[in-house]
Amino acid sequence: MSARGRDEYKRSLFDKHGPEAADHMRAVSSLIIPVVAGAFIGGAIAVQKDYSAGLVVLSVIAGSVVFGTWWWFFVTRFSRGAGKAFSEFIQPSATGSYERQYSREDAMIMRGDVGGALTSYEEIILEAPADAQPRLRAAELYAKSGLRERAEELYRSVQRLPHVKRQDDVFASNRLVDLYLAWPGRETKGLRELRRLIDTYPETEVAERARAGLVNLKSRLGVAE
Repeated sequence: MSARGRDEYKRSLFDKHGPEAADHMRAVSSLIIPVVAGAFIGGAIAVQKDYSAGLVVLSVIAGSVVFGTWWWFFVTRFSRGAGKAFSEFIQPSATGSYERQYSREDAMIMRGDVGGALTSYEEIILEAPADAQPRLRAAELYAKSGLRERAEELYRSVQRLPHVKRQDDVFASNRLVDLYLAWPGRETKGLRELRRLIDTYPETEVAERARAGLVNLKSRLGVAE
């Protein structure tokens, strides 16, 4: 077998089935409770009727099968797509949401192929220009690799995204502060990022934390008020 064959990435369940993969996994895992409950009920009824040991075992199996089948039918037939009924019942907020999985890029990084992971992230950024996650992931990897300029560009691009989520905007700003602190000659640029958070999210927890961070950073850098 060639080295290329050995290192070839094996697609995960999420890569093969996309958003349906999580629903399938939840649906399968949800069978545990009805199967156990069915076995308990079937066994209890058999014991109550004073059946023989063999019939008790059969009742346990029958109860598991009946309850498990009923639940699976409910989950897969009375929902829009496999597992969605269970998802909506347990996690209503998750309905209709799907986040891209990055198992391929994670596998590359684990193998030491940082360049391949960065190339893949750049391709995803081009495919999904409005998605903050590939930009943030790539920026983190660029920063760890010492490629600060590209990391800075990506963090700032997240801030400029239309309709960017607050959590992504705040994360990008905080990571810029960290980036500048480790970047000789750029340390004071972190002050601007903290002021931006205060102005963008006034009278919020974000602003309060940014103010505290601003005071600490000024003290650390020896900057006068």
